[in-house]
Amino acid sequence: MIDIYDSEALVKCYRLLNKKCNAIDKFIQNHSLYYGSSAIEYGSLDVFNNILDLMTRKNQLINLKIILDNAINSLSDKDKQIILIKINYRLNINELCELLSLKQRTAFRWIDRAIANLTDALNNSKYLDKLVNIMNKEIWITNLKESVKDRRLAYNKKAVANNL
Repeated sequence: MIDIYDSEALVKCYRLLNKKCNAIDKFIQNHSLYYGSSAIEYGSLDVFNNILDLMTRKNQLINLKIILDNAINSLSDKDKQIILIKINYRLNINELCELLSLKQRTAFRWIDRAIANLTDALNNSKYLDKLVNIMNKEIWITNLKESVKDRRLAYNKKAVANNL
C-alpha cells in the first residue's frame, strides 16, 4: 500500500524522472563508446550486463512515470491542478496562495486533499504492486519519502505545540 508520504515523494520525484532517463541514455552511450572498442580487454559480457541493467532501470522509471500519469489524470480538475503546479513549478506555499488567490490554510487543505486523493488513486491502480516494487528498488525515492515524512511530522509537532 501507498501512504501519503509515498505520494508526496512521488510528486516531488516526478519532475526528475525524465532527467534520470536522459542521464541513463547518455551514460549508456558513453559506456558503449568507451568500452565497446575495448570490450575484449574489459570483458564484453560485463559491458553488456551493465548496459542491460541500466536499460532495465530506465524502463522501470518510464513505467513509474506512466503509473503516476494515469493516477494524476484520474483526479478531479482541482486536485490535478494542485498536483501539476507542485510538479512543474515547485512553488512555496505563499507563491501558491498568490497564484490561486487562496488563504494559506485553504491552500494547505487543498494540497493535503490532492495528495490524499492521489494516494487513493495509486492504491486503486491495477499497477500498485509494480509501483511498490519500483519504489523499493529506487533508494533515492525511499530517501525522499523519509525526508517528506520527517518534514510533515515536524510540522505537525510544531502545530500541536502552538495550539497548546
